[in-house]
Parts: sequence; C-alpha cells; structure tokens
Amino acid sequence: MSATKFALQHGKYYYTSEDFNWPRIWQYNEDGQLKHELSKFDKELQERWDAAVDAGCFSYKLLDVEGRVVPGKYQLFIQLNEMRFNNRRRPQAINCISQPFNPEKFNFNKVHSKEVLFEVCPMHTSAAATSEDDRHLMMINVSPMEYGHSLLVPSVSSCLPQVLTEEALLLALETSMLSNHRGFHVGFNSLCAHASVNHLHFHVWYSEYPSYLETIEVDIVCENVFEVKNYPTTAFVFELAPETNVGSLARTIHKVTSYLIKEEVAHNFHIIRGARCRPSRQINGLTHEDSDLQSVLRVFLWPRNPVHGAKQLSSYESERRPMAVFEFAGSLLIEKEETYNSFTEEQFCEHMRRATLTKDEFTRHRQAIRDLFNK
Repeated sequence: MSATKFALQHGKYYYTSEDFNWPRIWQYNEDGQLKHELSKFDKELQERWDAAVDAGCFSYKLLDVEGRVVPGKYQLFIQLNEMRFNNRRRPQAINCISQPFNPEKFNFNKVHSKEVLFEVCPMHTSAAATSEDDRHLMMINVSPMEYGHSLLVPSVSSCLPQVLTEEALLLALETSMLSNHRGFHVGFNSLCAHASVNHLHFHVWYSEYPSYLETIEVDIVCENVFEVKNYPTTAFVFELAPETNVGSLARTIHKVTSYLIKEEVAHNFHIIRGARCRPSRQINGLTHEDSDLQSVLRVFLWPRNPVHGAKQLSSYESERRPMAVFEFAGSLLIEKEETYNSFTEEQFCEHMRRATLTKDEFTRHRQAIRDLFNK
C-alpha cells in the first residue's frame, strides 16, 4: 500500500457551491486589525495543520521566526527564516517547461502518510476526481513559508507534470472560494519558474498582512483579461466575482497558460481576494474601502524569464535569487539577519526586474493573447 493511499484515513473534505464565500465588507477590530470569521474549510485546514505541528511533522516551527513590513509603496512582508534554507527537500533540476513526469524522482505519491491532511472532494463539478484511486489531496509543506502552508495536489495518482490543466485550475479557484480569510493565497510555479517538484501541485498559505496586489491598478487587455500597472514586473490579471461562471474562467485561464506552454514561457500563478478589476479611470475618487465593497478573487498570471537547473536558495546579494509566486505576492524569506535588517523595497524591485520579460516580449505575448480571444 502506497503512503498516499494509506493516508486517506486522515479524512475527506466534501464541498459544493453552497460552501463558497463572498464577504461583501471586511470587518475590523477596534485596534484596526482585520477580523477573520473562518469558514468551515478554514477551520478544517487550520486545525489539521496545527495538529501536524503538534505532532512534529514539520522540519521546523514558524513560531521561531520573525518578520517585518518593509517601508515603501508595495507593503512587502519579509521573514527571517534560516531554517527554510537549510532544512527543505532538495529541489529537482528542471530544464524544460514541458518536462515529462519522472516516477523515479521525488513526487507526492512518495510522501509519508503523516504529511497528508485530507482529501478534497468536490461534489458538484468536473473538478471531482475521476476514480476512487485518483484523489485530490491537501498535504503539509514540511518546510513552511507561512502559517497554514500546504500543498494542494490534484489527481495525485495520475502523476501529472507541473503543467496547469483546466481541471486543476477549476479546483484551485474553487478551493480559494472555500476560504473566508482575506489573507488566503493559492500559488503555482511552473517548470523553469522555480517549481521544485515536477508533479502537479499548488501552494496554499495564510497571511495576516495585506498584499499590494489586492487593489493594484489594472488596464484592460481584452474581454476578461487585464494587466497590472505600476508594479515592478508585468503580469496578466483575471477576475472571479460572484456572478462569474467559474468553469468558464478556468477555460479562459487555461487557454492563456496553454499558449505560454506552447511558446515555452515560464510563468507563476497566484489567487488572492481583492477589489474588482477596474481600470484606473474608473476608480479615481474612490477610497480603498469604496473600491473593496465587493470582494472578488483576483487571479494573476506572471509570464517571466525562465530559470534552468535546480532552484538555488541563494542570498539576496546574489543575482540568482529565486523570485517565485511567494515573492511575486510581496512576501520574501531571508536567511541572514544582516540582510533582513537592511533589506529595502528597491532591492525587491531590482530582483523582480531581473525576472521580468523585456517590454518587446511582453507586448508580443499580450497581442497574441488578444488575438486568441478575438478570433
């Protein structure tokens, strides 16, 4: 019996569309701190994650790390976490964005049963697993970057490579809607964009610190596709609102990611709660609270420069410092106290620029995406 199959004794989490959360107004405490009324999903994930901490399933405890917000426009949150750099699994060497799955390498069918939190069981959509032996699993990341840091692994027994499928995108979007926590994140690193394991998976985590991306200004690329403005890199944005057909959005995003795969463009993918994607001319004169009356999911797709070989967790003094989905979202892990104390927003911007496509490359891809939807 494989470790994964044995782990199914940890339980199943069933859900339908009635479990999706669309809070209209975020509530704050008297001291200005955001109040989180956790959903059933949040409670299940956090309780099982906390139990795994108590059982010693992780390489280290996040209680032993410190963090701070970097002064500046982008509200960066940095964490001093030497243990992440010393105690994590060794990343795989990745040399192609469409590299096939290799069963001889580490994959999530080989994890210990104690790392599995529960099976994710959609009851109403094509995101449901196709057979009894093909499950969607939520498992801990043994070297966590944030509270609740876990891995959502779609169709684990299918041994899919780290390439987004329409079904996986649907599962990720629906998982995001199950949370009622404003700081719930879902992320994905493609091959050659700092994916460490070539087995289809998403990262999920909680953050108590707001992301600049929640309300970043956007411009329209074409119907249902936007692009960010005034950020240190270029990225496309999609919106999932209460009236949006989630299956249709998954198909739209998959159409774009399939184009990126065909063009061999590395990419990162990120889902957070945020304000509606209005062009800047439509939000002039609105306060932050006004523009956030209707919570939506903002979905970011960051086409970027590729990185080949195994991920190297080098210092921020190095030009090879990995910038993946966690960093794109405005969170950074730093291993040296000296760097942690002196790190600035300008350093973040420089690392993002190194990962950013040239203006001509992004312009070409933007036009190609317009053409995809204007046929």
